[in-house]
Amino acid sequence: MKLKFIAAGILAAASFSASAATYDLGILDPSGSDTLSAITTKFTAGALVDDFWTFKLVTPSSTSFGALQTFSVVEGAIQDFSATLLGYGSLTNSTAAGVQSLSWTGPLAAGEYTVHVTGLTGLAKAQYLGSVSALPVPEPETYGMLLGGLALVGFAARRARKAV
Repeated sequence: MKLKFIAAGILAAASFSASAATYDLGILDPSGSDTLSAITTKFTAGALVDDFWTFKLVTPSSTSFGALQTFSVVEGAIQDFSATLLGYGSLTNSTAAGVQSLSWTGPLAAGEYTVHVTGLTGLAKAQYLGSVSALPVPEPETYGMLLGGLALVGFAARRARKAV
């Protein structure tokens, strides 16, 4: 019976060191390239990271989301640092000396999106940066004008070669 109380106490203590925050990056401006970012609060040592990042696109966009953490010693890295763009899949994780990053890039329709970031902090005061960028997707008419212009240039170049 005492073992059950000890186990319950350990689970309760572990839940106090969990970070479950939601960061609202806001609405991306549809008139051109736009980037929004924020940094997390400082975590305690051994905290579970269970964060949600939200953002809204007003128009379809070529979009990228990234999470970046820098650390001076290996123990400072967030262990099992991972993220998922809900409904679209996992972010790619890359680690270099003192830096680990999560990234996702692709086209997204207008709407609201959420990225779920998880991990376990090694040292106190660990933080990471989250950011989202969007570029407008060209309209189909833009592609038509591009192809028409290329056809005219090709026609003019062919006529010039025949004339020589």
